[in-house]
Amino acid sequence: MNTGESLGLVLNDGHGLLLKAEGDLSYTARHQKNGFFTSIAEKAIDLGQPADDGDDGDTDRNASRSAVQSVPLVRLETNRRAVVLAKFEFEGRERTLVVSKASQAVTTALE
Repeated sequence: MNTGESLGLVLNDGHGLLLKAEGDLSYTARHQKNGFFTSIAEKAIDLGQPADDGDDGDTDRNASRSAVQSVPLVRLETNRRAVVLAKFEFEGRERTLVVSKASQAVTTALE
């Protein structure tokens, strides 16, 4: 992915309500069901959780703590753009951030 400017940006609160939308993601953020991007980020968090094997060992508890503290990133890429989603906490409130950039395939073809 190139390091150029983003094509679009969306910021949702922890419930998926739109706080800010710019660029090529504005239409999607404003006209899709609230929480679309937040839902995708939450599914990534669910996928990143360790399986519960029923063992109460210290290593399992430490692994669970580190998994909860990590922030999963979701990257969706087409031939035109790449979208990266992340859910995180900022000043005690959950947020979902979505950034859209030109896909590396398109950038390479244009050079």
